[in-house]
Amino acid sequence: MSDLDKQLRDFVRDGEVPVPHVPDLVERVAAAQRRHQQRRHRAVGAALVACVAAGVGVAGVLALGPREAVDPDPASAPACGSVTVESASVSTADTDPAPARSLAILLDGPAARACPLGPGVRIEIGTGPTSVGTTIPAGAATVPLGVGQRAVLMLSWRNWCGGPAPVVRLRFVDGSAVETVLDDDTPSCADPATPTALEFVAAQTMDAQPGASEPPTAS
Repeated sequence: MSDLDKQLRDFVRDGEVPVPHVPDLVERVAAAQRRHQQRRHRAVGAALVACVAAGVGVAGVLALGPREAVDPDPASAPACGSVTVESASVSTADTDPAPARSLAILLDGPAARACPLGPGVRIEIGTGPTSVGTTIPAGAATVPLGVGQRAVLMLSWRNWCGGPAPVVRLRFVDGSAVETVLDDDTPSCADPATPTALEFVAAQTMDAQPGASEPPTAS
């Protein structure tokens, strides 16, 4: 059993989150992480090829990389502005014709300061008249997502009658936002006349895994 598998199982069990298909959800999260890492590797490779073709060379890439990545004044930037979505996965359908599906959003921590995941953070799915959103309610515990950490947001989602591959967007209380695109595994449309339902369930930080971002080191 992988570390990610164990953490998600412990999170579901300890938090009493009704996730009917944990193994499937774990595999989807893990697969999304692998795709994310592959895309990053392909992007780096493409950048190296382009620079060599232009006569810049690998040394030029190494010299330019840190300069672009460093925020000139990290303390003045929004705390959540550098948070990224590693994956967003939905559990498989149940035998119920209109089951509530579990949506897990895995976040990679910020670059400089902790990002608060708590009341006021808004989660939105889709665009236009079929879009749906929910806000972490007052009274929910704030989970600080620190530098180099990861966190998972769990939501319950039912009756999606929008299009395939909708956008999932998070709006943080500091005004910053991040988004990703879901695959085609969405809740079934049981009743087009009934609005889709999205509810926040829980949030929890997770131990950093290999490949996760690490705190910046002093130069």
